[in-house]
Amino acid sequence: MARVLLISANFTKFPYPVYPIGMGYIARACEAAGHDVDQEDIQLDGLESIISRVAEFNPDMVGLSIRNLDNCDSGNFKSSLEGVCSLVETIQAAAKKPLVLGGSGFSLYPEALMQRTGADYGIVGEGEHTFAALLQAWDRNRLPPPGMLFRAKEHTPALTFHSSLRSPRLMAHYLRFGGVANVQAKRGCPYECAYCAYPLLEGMEFRCREPRDVVEECCELVRRYQADYIYFTDSVFNDPGDVYLEIAEQLIREDLKCRWTAFFRPRKGWRPEEIDLLHRSGLDCVEWGGDCSTDATLAAMRKGFDWAAVEESNNRFADKGIANGHYFIFGGPAETRETAAEGLGNVSRLRHSVVFAFTGIRIIPRTLIHRLALEEGVVGADWDGLEARFYFSPGLRREDVDTLIRDSFGEDICRIYPPTRNEELIAALHRLGLKGPLWDYILKARRRKKE
Repeated sequence: MARVLLISANFTKFPYPVYPIGMGYIARACEAAGHDVDQEDIQLDGLESIISRVAEFNPDMVGLSIRNLDNCDSGNFKSSLEGVCSLVETIQAAAKKPLVLGGSGFSLYPEALMQRTGADYGIVGEGEHTFAALLQAWDRNRLPPPGMLFRAKEHTPALTFHSSLRSPRLMAHYLRFGGVANVQAKRGCPYECAYCAYPLLEGMEFRCREPRDVVEECCELVRRYQADYIYFTDSVFNDPGDVYLEIAEQLIREDLKCRWTAFFRPRKGWRPEEIDLLHRSGLDCVEWGGDCSTDATLAAMRKGFDWAAVEESNNRFADKGIANGHYFIFGGPAETRETAAEGLGNVSRLRHSVVFAFTGIRIIPRTLIHRLALEEGVVGADWDGLEARFYFSPGLRREDVDTLIRDSFGEDICRIYPPTRNEELIAALHRLGLKGPLWDYILKARRRKKE
């Protein structure tokens, strides 16, 4: 049996602190294999405390979970790359035991991060089986030479990732300073959005957990940890097979009275009974994956639906009193001054909604945007992805789109640009004990102001 120390290296707290659910999946796999596991978190514990824990726990292996390397916001860019590199160096010096990197932030730039940090091993993609296999090799004194990368041969079947192993200490912190408990109902994404990394990380097919298992995890979070707001972390919650509706039905049967939200894919043809079911199950607000605001830019981004689907989806849920959140990117492929102006006009018609506007797209290696950036000379063939680069349409000047957005949004508190404008306000509301994403409170504030 090995002593395994797992550390979450997520330095980002906006829009709210996110519980390290991926680290919990690794912890669950290690525990199931009979190992002694401890979970630490740079956000909660800080570097000095973690180093003290290294000395106290004396781990045989250390796993570092990297969720992201930057905030992907061209207007207010913040990078945690140097913080991650410094953390790796410090822990290696303190532990003097094999250190394994993993997580979504690592898996997008594995070779570059291995070279930059000098870590012993790296796991690309889902790590439950691979990390357990490394521990088995350690137990047999057969660890491979340092510097190796491991990639899962196939994605983990849905039935084998039942739930994340939660740390009560970490749960208490995240529920206090964010109020949101996260649950993964499925992995994978079959869509081919030009900028997105989900298919790279999780594969191009939905692998849905059994609704009963998903809801049992929700019940544990509510009844054991007193969570009262759940965020489903799926790439897209509303799958074509309607498993998401089965989850909603199960939530109603359990009578949890717990609010929840998720990312939904816009579509046409929403039935009133579907929306009613979701609302009765606790759906509090919807975050839509529209990304673009005109037919031309939606097609160029490979979204697979048109603007009418976005507007219809928003308004159907608004009719039920459900708040709508949108994240629109201006300056992507095929964007011009004319499409930006058209798109802002479209956005102005979205009822009962909060809109966050972004400019430019953070280029991620191996995506369609990366391919386009190579063709247009935005990045070179030797660019490894660590130093952030943003794609911006050659048909539009940055200062022009900035002016267009500011003029369109004006003083409307429900139209937010730049997206970090309310960062301090949201943090203050969380400190006061308000729960959830909190952007829906902006809608409530506007309604009170009108009254």
